[in-house]
Amino acid sequence: MIMLFKQAVAALPPRTREVFKLHRLEELSYRDIAERLGISVRTVEWHIAKALQQIDKALYPDD
Repeated sequence: MIMLFKQAVAALPPRTREVFKLHRLEELSYRDIAERLGISVRTVEWHIAKALQQIDKALYPDD
């Protein structure tokens, strides 16, 4: 399961992967990520949602 998760994260588009890692690994808030990357909070939300959707699909392909 961990290997599938790592592969799913690695397969994310670069910006989505960066946003996801900043939030989940560095525990930055959406606002902090937005400021760091020069994007809107709404765009951060979009990237997180996209990442979670793709990771879920990779981990549970039959759902």
